[in-house]
Amino acid sequence: MKPYTKGMRRLFALLLLFGLASAQSALSLRFGYGEALGLTFGAGVENHLRENLSGRLLLELAPAAPGLFASGELLFKPDLGRYDPTLRGLLPYLGGGLGGVLAFQGPSTLGVGFTGGLEALLDPTTGFFLEGSYVYGFGDWPKTWRLAFGANFR
Repeated sequence: MKPYTKGMRRLFALLLLFGLASAQSALSLRFGYGEALGLTFGAGVENHLRENLSGRLLLELAPAAPGLFASGELLFKPDLGRYDPTLRGLLPYLGGGLGGVLAFQGPSTLGVGFTGGLEALLDPTTGFFLEGSYVYGFGDWPKTWRLAFGANFR
């Protein structure tokens, strides 16, 4: 008998993922559409690093591809309310990092990702966002874009 079954491995992976998410400052649930991905859904974790700087890891499932979209990004994300009180709760962001598509069938890609978007806070713990991303694939790997929207929970 094996010491670990598939169910135990999945439970351990799920607990590890929830532990990583709880150590972060925001958990995001996201839906999107991409050129090579079709409709996607997934989750991300975001950590506030400095005053206007955040780091983010995300993973989205793409059943139409079929495949996964994964990205690790560093975002410049200022709160416009610091500069003008009427814009309080608006957080535009721009950044980039490594991103890629792991396709189970067809071509995969890995490259430099660029992201831009806007998050609007409903209250200090909840915000909605809309963003666009472009992954410029290394070498001969394909380039791809995607749009996403969702909610962040702090």
